[in-house]
Amino acid sequence: MPEAERRRAVAEVHLRLKPGAPFVVAHHSFPQDEPEKTLWLSRFAAFGPAPGLSFASPEQMIAAIKEKLPALSPQKDEEILREAGFSDVALFYAGFTFRGWVGLKE
Repeated sequence: MPEAERRRAVAEVHLRLKPGAPFVVAHHSFPQDEPEKTLWLSRFAAFGPAPGLSFASPEQMIAAIKEKLPALSPQKDEEILREAGFSDVALFYAGFTFRGWVGLKE
């Protein structure tokens, strides 16, 4: 999701949860400043495309992800959760370019 849409969606989830309810989210989230962005995507591409996907090279895969995936930095993702009103936001999963957080509705 693009950042503005993600902000709206997280805010809407917050409105609908009962107090004390946890919200769990996991998706691509990696540094967005160069050269860290390319480094993280290179690590991801090093393990090859998933079955059924054809990329001529890891460079092609990286370019496609940069162009089509509206990923945010981990700091921005945490900021969005906090601004929506979630507390105790904590990272519970990290693998390659994926991250997962849990936060509580107060």
